[in-house]
Amino acid sequence: MKITRDVVVDLWPLYESKEASADSRAVVEEFLRGDPEFARSLREDSSAKVLAAAPAAPEPDHEARAFARTRKRLVLKDWPLFFAMIFSMMAFGRIVSDTSFDVSPRAFIVTASIALAFWIWFFVNLARKYSLRA
Repeated sequence: MKITRDVVVDLWPLYESKEASADSRAVVEEFLRGDPEFARSLREDSSAKVLAAAPAAPEPDHEARAFARTRKRLVLKDWPLFFAMIFSMMAFGRIVSDTSFDVSPRAFIVTASIALAFWIWFFVNLARKYSLRA
């Protein structure tokens, strides 16, 4: 397998940051021994485009925080729908049980209003979720 300058340029950020494997380090060192002019240009131009392409290392707890944030969003997304359905069923049950017209419809109106508030909350969250994806 022939190692080219492009391969060494790709491996150089890992080599410089000492994150390359032993085999990759050996390949880079062997190529640089065979091409001293290119080795000198890589070492002298440490602020060049080659090192700028190296990604910054994420914080140590980056994955844990991302997992916690995702878990929180997944748990919280179903609560408005759950409460909207519960209060809707309660309102329906209230209107069915109060079919005799001698009872005030206040309890139904309050329960239906709470259900409506939860339905609005659910659909607003749903609209935000799909508007962020676009």
